[in-house]
Amino acid sequence: MRTTKILLILLILTAGVFSANAQAKSKIGVINIGELLKWMPEYDSIMTAYQLKYDQMETELKQMYAELEEKQAAYTRDQNNLTDMMKSIRMQELQDLQGRIQAYQEGAPTELNKFVEEKQAPILDKIRKAIKEVSVESGFTHVLNNSQDQVLYFDEVFDILPLVKAKLKLADKPLPASGK
Repeated sequence: MRTTKILLILLILTAGVFSANAQAKSKIGVINIGELLKWMPEYDSIMTAYQLKYDQMETELKQMYAELEEKQAAYTRDQNNLTDMMKSIRMQELQDLQGRIQAYQEGAPTELNKFVEEKQAPILDKIRKAIKEVSVESGFTHVLNNSQDQVLYFDEVFDILPLVKAKLKLADKPLPASGK
């Protein structure tokens, strides 16, 4: 019985020492990658390319709607003079065009997101590399991304954004109006 108590006490003390050791070795940093991305020189060109792509897709959608309105007007105007078979064909054309418009509207956000992700990928790789280098140099064992307010609180002492900006040689510049 006495041996069991001694073993239990030793086990508790050993666990406490290992736990304290593990905590002493942990250093957590926090960074807002979304904000850092806006500081990157390539960011403005990506946003310009995004706007051009968005405008192009909006123009295409407007053209599809204009075509639909034109065909609907023609159908309404001509329906009394059309055979049942031709009415059916024209109705099917209208339904097909409405389906294409709906598919376009549903697919456009996905295409735009993919477009931006492809443009941002090399920049994000550069950012990740700089974060890793800063983390190793500064002794951080974990770095959390606070871009989407996933970290509810952190002491700003652990914010590594200034260190990563320095590593990437990013000079302070005014952020776009949508920034911060």
